Amino acid sequence: MNKTVIKGLTCLAVPAVILLFPTPQGLSTDAWRLFAFYIGAIVGLVLRPLPEPVVLLTALAGISLLFNKTGIALAGFSSPTSWLVFSAFLVGQCFIDTGLGRRIAFMLIDRMGQTSLRLGYAAALTDLILSPATPSNTARSGALVFPIFQSVVVTLDSHPGETANRIGSYMMLALFQISLVTSTLFITANAVHGLTIAFAKNILHLDITWMQWAMAMLPPGLILLAIIPWLIYKLQPPTITTIDNKVIAAKGLKELGPMTFKEKMLAFLFVLATIGWATGSITKIDSTAVAIGFITLCLITGVVSWSSLLKSHGAWSTLIWYAGILSFADALSKAKFFDWLGKLIGSTVNFTEMNQTVVLLGILFISIIVRYFFASSAAYVSSFIPVLMSIGVAAQLPSMMLALLLGVSSMMGSLLTHYGNGAAPILFGAGYVNQATWWKTGHIVAILGIFVYLIIGLPLWRIMGIL
Repeated sequence: MNKTVIKGLTCLAVPAVILLFPTPQGLSTDAWRLFAFYIGAIVGLVLRPLPEPVVLLTALAGISLLFNKTGIALAGFSSPTSWLVFSAFLVGQCFIDTGLGRRIAFMLIDRMGQTSLRLGYAAALTDLILSPATPSNTARSGALVFPIFQSVVVTLDSHPGETANRIGSYMMLALFQISLVTSTLFITANAVHGLTIAFAKNILHLDITWMQWAMAMLPPGLILLAIIPWLIYKLQPPTITTIDNKVIAAKGLKELGPMTFKEKMLAFLFVLATIGWATGSITKIDSTAVAIGFITLCLITGVVSWSSLLKSHGAWSTLIWYAGILSFADALSKAKFFDWLGKLIGSTVNFTEMNQTVVLLGILFISIIVRYFFASSAAYVSSFIPVLMSIGVAAQLPSMMLALLLGVSSMMGSLLTHYGNGAAPILFGAGYVNQATWWKTGHIVAILGIFVYLIIGLPLWRIMGIL
């Protein structure tokens, strides 16, 4: 029996075993059934016997066929959050198709890349500019930014092995750390933030807008982003210090040719979309409406074709599994499962005698340390964030602070290993950095990141009136 079959049977066995147990006191039968299938889906996301969309479709099919709950199974597909993430994926595809993403990178290399350190900052700025429009750092950093800067590294005669330290090791480490920091800054910079916000709504009864998230994350996040290239430069100093950036940029821009109408129109529409997201609290226009409108205008103006968007497999796959998770989250919330879980935790652990700061630090520590066991941010957020938020409710922690810091930790925890995030296998797999160095650097940056958000972020959030 091969591994895939064993994993698949395990995913089916988990909900079956749970359903053999009687429904816990205080919980409805429907809630218990939903929980069983939800846990089966989470196990599927962790073990991956099949692609994530297939795992979630299987779980939703089980709910629909066995318990006649089709409406519950499909509820997530009507969620604005699902369509915001889906639309943002398509926006990222527009940047790839038109070549605007590559042009931005080469323009920044031309302006900033005179030294290895400045090249690191050029990479950071490139990733930052693209982050609001690409809710997958695998696509943004792994598929768009990485190939450009890898070509620069190769041009400078840095290859895996003896010449890795010329500049390749520095750039691979910097690109990954940068990627997870920019992923923290916007709801649309990483798909799992939508899940965090959905759980915050269902468990903490808290609505967080695109602008609220950005206002909270940007000040400490930009400080951290300013530190990362320099810090990696000190931890993994490249032997090359100066770069003939003008020649490299000129070659890249020559290959792209003059800026096209599609690129100009995309840049214009992206600025409008960013303004729309930033002013949503004033205009009362939903972030999802802005994203869908952006894609519609891209199609109408010919920036991108419908056939091209159909080829964006990441967008369509994410829509399926993402909406599936939201369906479960919404159904469990309506069935009062999270209320029951919070009361259960509160009755088991006496938080009244505990200092809230200690409880918060304990939650953050758990949120980081468990990431050794997850090869997917989605699996972690889907399975652990509800539990950690329920603990926070039982301990009466401030809801907004808890939600934001868990959003931060979901990204910082991905830094610990070379498998904890989709971009990691791409950048680590380039072969420039050994595992020990990768893990050591990730741990240092993860600790620094949490420290910056706690020491700088929390006071700023109070001053800004976010908390």
